[in-house]
Amino acid sequence: MKKLYRSRTSSMIGGVCGGLAEYLEVDPTIVRLGFVLLGLYSGIGVAAYLILWIIVPYPDTGEARTSDIIREGAEEIRDKAQEVAESISPAIRESQGPAANVVIGILLVGLGVVFLARTLNISWLRWLNAGTLMPIILIIVGVLLLRKQNIDRRGE
Repeated sequence: MKKLYRSRTSSMIGGVCGGLAEYLEVDPTIVRLGFVLLGLYSGIGVAAYLILWIIVPYPDTGEARTSDIIREGAEEIRDKAQEVAESISPAIRESQGPAANVVIGILLVGLGVVFLARTLNISWLRWLNAGTLMPIILIIVGVLLLRKQNIDRRGE
């Protein structure tokens, strides 16, 4: 009987899609695309990927205990997250400035307003939802970035 394993050879992140593709005998790109679409559509793709990353072993683990497989999978996720954080941290520090803080602040305030309006069910704020707020936020962010560009040009 075939067993499901994560792939070491066809791995982009944790080897889950490569292992599923080998198990199902399909192209790994199809499996990856499925996870991306599920992740974008409902978020379930991300959760399923992480769960599979934790519980599905590599083929060379032998007859390891389930608790050991889960612990190793969780440790691998932690190590990968630290590796990604360390690789993007210098880029964030270099590019982050007052404009980046304004953009992040506007996005957070906008999302907070949408969630608060939905929670309080305020009748005159029913028009305010992610579908209407997101374009407004994008416009504001775009104007701020253009304004910053003009200020930077004048300073040269």
